[in-house]
Amino acid sequence: MKRLVLLAALLAAACVGPRQAGSPEPPPRPVAAPEVKDPNFEVVVIETVPNADDEGVTFTKVFVDGKEEGKTAVGPRSQEKRVRLKVPAGNQPVRLEHWLLPPIGEWTRLPDAQQPRERFVRIEDGTIAQVTLRYGPNGSPSLAISREPVAR
Repeated sequence: MKRLVLLAALLAAACVGPRQAGSPEPPPRPVAAPEVKDPNFEVVVIETVPNADDEGVTFTKVFVDGKEEGKTAVGPRSQEKRVRLKVPAGNQPVRLEHWLLPPIGEWTRLPDAQQPRERFVRIEDGTIAQVTLRYGPNGSPSLAISREPVAR
């Protein structure tokens, strides 16, 4: 019995001990923006995955007026991802940057040809502007912009 306890203690110490010099560190996982009070801007990302072999993990960064304002949650490509933000009112230049975690390797930004163009989005008081980014089966992006009144 003492040998089992000693073996378990040694195994636990080996698991939590420092990494060897040659072992790679896992890449940091992006974290979604925290919930904001009274959001006026929402990004929804929808990806079509033609077959199960193409399923992967993605997230999207949101830039407003050149500054990163937030990012969607990390999740499977086939899962809808969204983020709600509070941004200044007016015409805002919005750029979305889509990222993929390949089966082997580190987070990779999709090539420019697969990134949506920067667009101006009108942010008005009392409404939520919604930008929907869709990736079809061929991998090309399309954007749709809509506006809804804020539910009070």
